[in-house]
Amino acid sequence: MKNSALKIFVIGAAFVLSACGEQAAGPVDPNLPLFVDAVDQNTFTPDPACGLDIENATYRACLDPAELYAAAITSAQEANNPLMVIWGFEECPFCKKYAAEEMNPNNPRLSAKFISRDLSEKQRKKLPNDGAGFQISVLHLHVRSAAGAAFAEEMGVTDIARSRGWHRVWSPFISFTRPGTDTFIAQTQFEQGEKPCYYSDDYAISLQQLGYIPADPDHLRLMCAAG
Repeated sequence: MKNSALKIFVIGAAFVLSACGEQAAGPVDPNLPLFVDAVDQNTFTPDPACGLDIENATYRACLDPAELYAAAITSAQEANNPLMVIWGFEECPFCKKYAAEEMNPNNPRLSAKFISRDLSEKQRKKLPNDGAGFQISVLHLHVRSAAGAAFAEEMGVTDIARSRGWHRVWSPFISFTRPGTDTFIAQTQFEQGEKPCYYSDDYAISLQQLGYIPADPDHLRLMCAAG
């Protein structure tokens, strides 16, 4: 009788622990945006001698890009997020198009949809909490200012652009890094002449290259001609 009671107790305890473990993952917020600002650029001091910034600009020409990047790395690392850097400038029409499609606060790309639709089950399971609450920190850097162009050169972004036949960094140019490591990748690191047809696949492949998720050859991604 004692053995039976002990067995029931052990099974019950295991059930409770299992339930607690499932709850630890936390509920999925269906409205959580995939992208979150890495830093508030309004808290940084612009160069008083610059005078090139536009009011409410996304790309701030008068802020120190190295200072912004260092702060963004710290912020993303504290949040355990990958960091995506968008290199552009305020007058860039394709930057505005990208912002309207991908960064619209009134119609944001949602984390839950990205995790469920653009990652395979094998990949989702490698993320903390199976991807629940996953976000990508984002930093916008002005690439046409003198400081921005110099920083792009320092980071190797300009070399990547030159390797594709450009004399300078095109925009928007998207790069990813994993805070706490020296891993730095860019959207151009695919076979010559092709790129993912959809930005969501670009993000997923970047996460794979950064080591956040494993490769899954069974999860096909459509590739289109670059250009």
